Amino acid sequence: MAHPIATLFVEELKATLRGHFAWLGAAAVLFAVGVLATVGTQDVWLDGYGIVAYGFAPLIFIPLGAGFIASPRATRFVESVFTAPVERSQWLLAKALVLSALAAAYYVALLPMFAVYAAHVPVPTLLRFLMLWAPGTLLISVSVGVLIGVLFIGRSVAAPVAAGTAALLVYAAAVPLQELLVSQGNGATRTGHLMLVSPLVLLKNALGFALVATMVPANTTSTWVAFFLVAVGALALAAWIFLRAQGVETWETSPRQRGTIAMCLTALALLPIVAADTNYDRPAPAANHAPPLRGVFGRAPGSMALVMPGAPFPQRCCSPVLNRDASALGTDEVTHRDLLLALPVDASIDVSDAAVQIAPEGGLEMRAETDAIGTPVVRLERHHYAIDQGPVGADGRRLVDGWVARICVSVRPTQPWDIGGDRYPLAVTASYRVPGDVNSRAFNARGAIDAQVSSAWYEMAIASGILPLMCLLAAVVRWRRTR
Repeated sequence: MAHPIATLFVEELKATLRGHFAWLGAAAVLFAVGVLATVGTQDVWLDGYGIVAYGFAPLIFIPLGAGFIASPRATRFVESVFTAPVERSQWLLAKALVLSALAAAYYVALLPMFAVYAAHVPVPTLLRFLMLWAPGTLLISVSVGVLIGVLFIGRSVAAPVAAGTAALLVYAAAVPLQELLVSQGNGATRTGHLMLVSPLVLLKNALGFALVATMVPANTTSTWVAFFLVAVGALALAAWIFLRAQGVETWETSPRQRGTIAMCLTALALLPIVAADTNYDRPAPAANHAPPLRGVFGRAPGSMALVMPGAPFPQRCCSPVLNRDASALGTDEVTHRDLLLALPVDASIDVSDAAVQIAPEGGLEMRAETDAIGTPVVRLERHHYAIDQGPVGADGRRLVDGWVARICVSVRPTQPWDIGGDRYPLAVTASYRVPGDVNSRAFNARGAIDAQVSSAWYEMAIASGILPLMCLLAAVVRWRRTR
């Protein structure tokens, strides 16, 4: 004969999947995650989709678990558990196992998109940590969800779901706040300790990685202990309350039991705050293999532009990411563009002997059009700048009319470290002569080129849509059978 827990688990899982909107809800969740995956491909996929899907989305199992456990009481189905020849402990364990199975299914649903990512780029360090972060987050979400679901006895699941949502918001909000505090050197302050109430922060510190901050705790033993005590303690307290302190419809506790429950809940909240490690003395590991963007600062104005062949100098210039306002270049593809340099020389002054040297970095290949002896061809053009858009001349004023150097280049980004948002640094050195100067003038500029894996957008869309479509098909089949 099958084990009673196995039988209960199978029947509870079947009952869950037979719910009116079970398959439709699963399709909606997976579709939302898939949209994030596909859209995230347009920029840095790892920072956007990776953190959301592996770190924050698993927290949905807190309100889901709370409603799942509290629902039998709201529908009075739990009365059969207390009166039928079924062990209450086995029934509660089976419910927790069903939640764990759903959590595992969510993790498996991420694998097709991970496969697309891993097929194009080496798996970066941060993604390895995120893949370990997600199971821990799912574990703590199921534990806390079960505890919240047990604590509420009533005819509605609104209260436990609301409490679970509140826990989700607290846990999720603590992560960026803790990262900000650590970045400012305040991770060990009282506020920094308070952020450790979130198991996500605990697990992140225990694994030894950071999302934005540059430092992580040097010691992790106490953090690991605190994390597992919270995860196991929440499940143990939920089981004890359900089996020893509650009846069919009401609480059946003595004053001593009520005090024990209050102390246990307080201990689960305070233990990480008091015991976890906060000595942020070790440098955080690099998220990926991206080269450093030296001299490239956000939207600070630059002196270079990358345009289509023959296109004029852009009216608004210039972003340090040369093709920020255009489409990203495809990796491992040769793209022909014109590199424009805004020389700090007024158009009324003649310029001669212009020469340029291009130094791409980080796997970027850029070759300029050359003449018969291999010297890059530099074409000089006059350009009228918009107000406050021109480069600063020798007298400290912004030029209105100036010289622009045009170099025809072929660009090929290689060795991508992400499927989107790969920014390759680029250094350009130009020299030229003006009348009255014995020596040549030098012009140095730095920028970056934005690139992405061209086919990743379509592949990610297909991979992320497989499981949602299967869930929608299952929902339609069930609707046709039960209508």
